Amino acid sequence: MSPRNPFVGLQADTAIELAETDRFAAAGHWWSRPEIDALILAHAARRPLLVRGEAGSGKSQIARAAAKVMGDTEPLCEVIHPRFEALDLLYSVDVVERLADAQIPGRFDPTNEKYVKRGRLWEAIDQAREGQPVLLIDEIDKADAEVPNALLDVLGNRSFTVPPLGHLQVRAEGGRLPLIIITTNEERELPAAFVRRCVVLNLNPPGDDTGFLAWLCQRGRVHRHLDIAEEVRELAARQVLADRQAAMAAGYPRVGLAEYIDLLTALDELTEADSRDRRAAEQTGWLQRLSAYALVKNAEQPQDRPPVSRRQRAITPAREPSRGQRPARRHRPRRSPAGAGGDGSRPPRARHRCILLVRLCPPGRGSAPDGGDRPRRRAAHDRRAGTHHGSQAAATRALPAPDRPA
Repeated sequence: MSPRNPFVGLQADTAIELAETDRFAAAGHWWSRPEIDALILAHAARRPLLVRGEAGSGKSQIARAAAKVMGDTEPLCEVIHPRFEALDLLYSVDVVERLADAQIPGRFDPTNEKYVKRGRLWEAIDQAREGQPVLLIDEIDKADAEVPNALLDVLGNRSFTVPPLGHLQVRAEGGRLPLIIITTNEERELPAAFVRRCVVLNLNPPGDDTGFLAWLCQRGRVHRHLDIAEEVRELAARQVLADRQAAMAAGYPRVGLAEYIDLLTALDELTEADSRDRRAAEQTGWLQRLSAYALVKNAEQPQDRPPVSRRQRAITPAREPSRGQRPARRHRPRRSPAGAGGDGSRPPRARHRCILLVRLCPPGRGSAPDGGDRPRRRAAHDRRAGTHHGSQAAATRALPAPDRPA
């Protein structure tokens, strides 16, 4: 009999507190309806949950909240890095230890059990025989395509073999894999076959200013261990929005929820010893003083920008470039249709090419009978001086006509 789906009883728009562990700090999680529904489907369909969205939007925290609902204090975690091997999630072989033991008589293990190390997915499958673990595979887009491709057979058959151990078969109990939550920041496109084997949750903040501010403040309130005045929490959200829009307009990576929580954490610690009456004023002062170092992270953006004031109204929204459009990092002057400037002159590079064309013409063709290449020199001089179109027309008439076949 299949275990009862633990996410069916969750209520949307409710908070859950996550205790501090050796790996994670104390936090709070706000359950949304899409998160609950995606977890219900992933658990019932026995498929991994792929959470897509921008960096710092709370994707990894879903695994912590899901682990608490399923009875564990924290999930099993594997953070992917660029040098991650394709089979490291399943197993790895310590070839250095194996080679060292082979040099010492009596220490070598011919069965390889001493040298084969279990990966996180193997550990999660073993723990699933007695409980309901949650496996977090964080930032899978950091690895090459071989890593998700190596999981295709495992996700399809819910088992894998270990050739160094005599093709040992590792199979999930009852054909049910543990709940696997995979996150991606969309830095690299995932294989289509891998995505089809997953339940997908697109976790993105609201696009409008009002919705984004409410989204930030709501997720800031669930961190109940942070003693932040409400007006400071809202002011910090508006500062995040202002710097986020400035970064988007310049084509830089956006700041968001992660930076917002970092700011609230710093404000709570810096004003911990202040009295309740002075706490809001002190937090506001620290916010205006320090926010640029948490929110302005690009070298070409000035960190001495004025902070958002309490009386400042809505910020002009910056239009985000479409997915297929490459954002411009610098604002370059646009050339007029006639060339580089409004006077109709050619841009410097095109003008230089015209001069070369004139000078490379043979002296005996297309020139005046007595002047050699004098008209062409005069045309080149006129172009360098940026004169009117008449000189350009004269230079054009001086160019030789192409030879035509008889």
